[in-house]
Amino acid sequence: MSYTIGLATTFHDPAIAIVDPAGEVLFAEAAERYLQYKRAPNCEPDTAARMEGLLRRYIPRGAEITLATSWGEEFTGFLDQMSRGGAFGLEALLKLSPAFNRSLVPERSERALIAALHHQQQRAGLGTLLGLDRAFGEAKITGMTRYGHHLSHAAYACWSSPFREAACLVVDGMGETGASAIFALKDGRLTELKRHRGRESIGFYFGFVTDLAGFDQAKGEEWKIMGLAPYGRRDPELLALLRKLYRVEGTKLTFADAATIRDVAAEILARRPAEALDTGWADLSRCGQDVFAEMMEALLAETAALCPSENLVLAGGCALNSSFNGRIVGRHGFTRVHVPSAPADDGNAIGAAWLAHAEANPDWRAPAGPMTPYLGSTLSSEPFERMTAWEPRLQKLSPDEIVVATAELLAEGKLVGWAQGRAEFGPRALGNRSILADPRPANAKDILNAKVKYREAFRPFAPSILAEHGPDWFENYQDAPYMERTLTWKEAVRARVPAVVHEDATGRLQSVTAERNPRYHALITAFHALTGVPVILNTSFNIMGKPILHSSEDAILMFYTSGLDALVVDDWLLVK
Repeated sequence: MSYTIGLATTFHDPAIAIVDPAGEVLFAEAAERYLQYKRAPNCEPDTAARMEGLLRRYIPRGAEITLATSWGEEFTGFLDQMSRGGAFGLEALLKLSPAFNRSLVPERSERALIAALHHQQQRAGLGTLLGLDRAFGEAKITGMTRYGHHLSHAAYACWSSPFREAACLVVDGMGETGASAIFALKDGRLTELKRHRGRESIGFYFGFVTDLAGFDQAKGEEWKIMGLAPYGRRDPELLALLRKLYRVEGTKLTFADAATIRDVAAEILARRPAEALDTGWADLSRCGQDVFAEMMEALLAETAALCPSENLVLAGGCALNSSFNGRIVGRHGFTRVHVPSAPADDGNAIGAAWLAHAEANPDWRAPAGPMTPYLGSTLSSEPFERMTAWEPRLQKLSPDEIVVATAELLAEGKLVGWAQGRAEFGPRALGNRSILADPRPANAKDILNAKVKYREAFRPFAPSILAEHGPDWFENYQDAPYMERTLTWKEAVRARVPAVVHEDATGRLQSVTAERNPRYHALITAFHALTGVPVILNTSFNIMGKPILHSSEDAILMFYTSGLDALVVDDWLLVK
């Protein structure tokens, strides 16, 4: 009767996970979904109102609960010392420079982020405590355990993988001592091999490029660099400037001094086209992505040297760079690569919970993966039951009928909001909170952007493909269950699905199997039978700037206020 609640408590992407006495993940979800606030900056993962309902649903009355978070005890104590010394006060922050420092972040901004991180650690678990009181009138919390940030990344990524042994590379913006670490997975156990120390950060580098290209990393717009990069050219002068930011000495990646970083930023800004703030800067995006790949290659080489293996597990925020992920297999001895569905800080909710469970149960081993991503909230049918009194276009069909009807709508060129079962854990819609379309019309992407998504034309839409057909459609096909890598379309099929072929002939695919998602597999199978194409265009069920929807009410509102042609929520079908 001992349950574990994991909390991801960084200043961005907070999340919660609930693990049962056997180590099974019962629930995992980022706070942005419930709050409907993109990335939920500086929000607690476990608001009391949210926790009351989750606790009643997943944890029996009287159970003991262990809380676990994803920043280590020693580091948290160091933050406490800084706070007591006044380092996080407004007066102290005002004395710091707004200019770039060695970590490629303005000095004042970096300290403010660390202050926000400190506040998150201070209030970790308070919402759970209040939620327990509201749900059960008591709180049987046995304690709070804190685990290293990169260790939490590695635990979630490795233990959710299909591997029993692997090399694991964690790369993000910041950890306790540095921004990357290397682990070895053997017999289900993790060993730290190398923890990088210092302010060198590939994650902050990518944010640096994002801002210089005319976007905003604070809004999570790093995605736009990957989308725009294929439209740019390799500008030798921009590449030379970006390469001044780092050097590789042996196996050590080192960034330049603060003065050099400021000079590089000034030179790049002096070259930036006036229209970049409106449309982005394609050439810098291309060069920035290429230099990111160069730095990641250095870390991969170091990882392979320290832990030779055919299997690689990649975690941390930089593991969301799907453009790079698709290029790893076949390099440095790695023949298989696993990236979890939530490799950024939200995934640490599961990582911390599993570490606490493993500490209390030394013989426990995680079940063989890959782990299901469908761990989030379900949708209520109650709003649809009420709508039957006044909405004549609403139907409830059988499971078989709903699949056939939706496939027919897609084949007719309709835009369909598709929400089924439990929400995906992670930033990508994987067929349970998706907007779907026919990938065959060349203008489908433009129509979807104009009618629903309202986002930049250069950002690609993803293909969901029946896994059994993957080798026929992609070069050097790799299984991609979480839409975590891009692969190159075979030249012969590109004209058949132009809406999901990006400028560089790649697609960030999702491999769909009947085992992973029976209903979504059945839908694509039905579409394949109608069209001869085993691919559906899939994008997240949201509009630009908002998180993926959370409730049935969210879905209904978006149906009536956007250009969606149809809405399918579980077995309910609503057509305009």
